[in-house]
Amino acid sequence: MEEKERAREVFEEIFFKPMEKVLSPFLNEEARKHFSQARVEVLKAMRAFIDAEIERADKAEKKTSEP
Repeated sequence: MEEKERAREVFEEIFFKPMEKVLSPFLNEEARKHFSQARVEVLKAMRAFIDAEIERADKAEKKTSEP
């Protein structure tokens, strides 16, 4: 499994699943739509963070492997 995909799954389990369990029975359709859109934005933010960390790690690895 790709590193990014695994990170997304972990984040889903830790953040979204518990919130969904607690709030789902109380949300109307408009609130569900907003939560869905917010979820996408949070995932985009996590993707940007993960991409930056991968890039940082790659650069650090290249520096240590250079003569």
